[in-house]
Amino acid sequence: MESAAPIWEIKLDVWKPLEAEEAEFLEQLHNSNETTGRHRSRGQEYVFDVSQMTQTNATSGKVRQLRRRVPRPPPGIDTEGTNAVGMASNSPARGMEQELRDVVEVWLAGEWKRLTPSESNAIISQKKDGKTVFETQSRGTSYRVDLKHMTQTNLKSNRTRTIRIADRYATPDMDFDVFREAFRQRAPEIAVGVSGLKKPPTLNKDALKRSWPVDDADGEFLDRTIDRVLQDMDLRRGGQVDMTSWMHYWALERDNPSYHSAVEVNTQLEQAVKRDPQVLGRMQMHFETAVAESGKGAEVHGLSTQGLLNVCERLVASPQDVLEKQWARELLKQHEEGADVLEEDEVLSYFDFLNVMLGRKRYKVTLWMYDISKGAAERWSWLLLGQSFKGIWHTGVVVDWPERSSEFWFGGSLFESKPGTTPFGEPVEKRFLGFTYKKRQDAWDYVSRHCAAEFTRDNYDVLTHNCNHFSDKLHMFLRNEHIPDEIRFQPDMVMDTITVKAIRPLLNKWLGGFEGSDGRATDGGEEQMHLWNSLSPGALVVFCATQGGRPLVGQVIGLEAKKKTCIVNRLDFWQQCAVEHQVPLTHVTQMLRPGTGELFEPAVVRQNTTVFTSTWCWLVPS
Repeated sequence: MESAAPIWEIKLDVWKPLEAEEAEFLEQLHNSNETTGRHRSRGQEYVFDVSQMTQTNATSGKVRQLRRRVPRPPPGIDTEGTNAVGMASNSPARGMEQELRDVVEVWLAGEWKRLTPSESNAIISQKKDGKTVFETQSRGTSYRVDLKHMTQTNLKSNRTRTIRIADRYATPDMDFDVFREAFRQRAPEIAVGVSGLKKPPTLNKDALKRSWPVDDADGEFLDRTIDRVLQDMDLRRGGQVDMTSWMHYWALERDNPSYHSAVEVNTQLEQAVKRDPQVLGRMQMHFETAVAESGKGAEVHGLSTQGLLNVCERLVASPQDVLEKQWARELLKQHEEGADVLEEDEVLSYFDFLNVMLGRKRYKVTLWMYDISKGAAERWSWLLLGQSFKGIWHTGVVVDWPERSSEFWFGGSLFESKPGTTPFGEPVEKRFLGFTYKKRQDAWDYVSRHCAAEFTRDNYDVLTHNCNHFSDKLHMFLRNEHIPDEIRFQPDMVMDTITVKAIRPLLNKWLGGFEGSDGRATDGGEEQMHLWNSLSPGALVVFCATQGGRPLVGQVIGLEAKKKTCIVNRLDFWQQCAVEHQVPLTHVTQMLRPGTGELFEPAVVRQNTTVFTSTWCWLVPS
């Protein structure tokens, strides 16, 4: 049997896999008679030495350590073809690299959640063998996986969820021990007074700046980056970051919740730590303990719903009257009363754990259906359209949030209105679709930034680009499901009839020309285009690496006009270099500083007495 292909990794703060192209180059070099070679990657040229296992930046002279390893095969796997230390003699790097990068995620509780490596590998293995429908076992439950429709069905409950295949390294794969070690390296304990007692270590803005990539040629880039980080990291609002706040920040970065959901959790935690300064540290302790008890610490950064219930039961039984005991008691009460506060087979990340303990909420989603024929369709549709319809549907998506209910609809612009105040009067039907965990601001950000330029007065078409197409797109964002087919495909059923062709221009003028009198409306993407036209290389911007993710500070190094995308660098703490992101304009939310309008040149970077030029890699002190 063919042995596992080697993995090439580079030592940053932690060992990180190299990209497939670099790994392939190194494997070819390793298997040749040469020991050194040059390879260009991420805009920089590097010299690789496989005898010394080093990577040297040809411009800056910065040297980093490499290693080559082969995953240990599972018991029973034939290891013929490996030497005594488990190093494969010859195998293709690219195929193994891609297999290692693939991970399966499931849509659960309003977010994409990673399956455990064993669950992902079982699905990826079947996919590699060409199978599209098969069964898997996990945590004592059988699932049917359908890769054609990208679904996973729990065979016990018959609950079907959407899955996707993603990049394993899209977010940092690190745990609390890694976060602790990084903090201790940068904030050692300091003895105070003659007693020698040690003061709890903290990091202030200056200490964070010393710990981040340093760019002396553009100090504002670093300052803006640290200000942004400190804004989200300093839960106690004292200008000092302790270890618990540090770990909390990076754990949320790893778990990647929607930014507005994270803000809501942080707002609740800010109030909690004012009442009990130690509560966040204890919550982290409860989470780590429960994960360790489940025996899944090496597999996932999360715990099962039963693990969460065990934590709550232990807290309620504790004699200590602490803040989290109240949260646990309330959660157990809701669960015993049958409230649907937990998904049956959910694996809870650290963020999920806090969110549920603090009272995670979900919100009712309803499709309001208006018959624009005012009843005529039911009487005359067979004669005029060749089919019988209950109504000719205009729809709006209504979500009931605690602060207000909102109806989102398309009528030339995209509108958020108070339900019942739109020009269509009362709906014929209010069809319940389910629940969403998305916040109101999440929904409006998606509508105004990601949909506004797509749904405008000029491109409204009653058959091919109408209100129902928008309702379907928004519902996919809220719940990852389509609206009912009878509404979604209604235009396709009547598109070629003489009657519809005759009245199509009139309907377009009417239904695509509304003005908002209540709530708010999009501007057709005008604000985004103004931002785009003002961007140039060298500009500092706020952007999101993923849709709805945490705002980051970046420097524009290039623009692609046809795709309306920006190439942005950001100073990455863990990778110890400036990481490039290619992001759509819709992910750029603010310009902090105009650019130069000229091609971006590599900046001079200083760290202590070392000076080198590089657009890509800055030195972070360890």
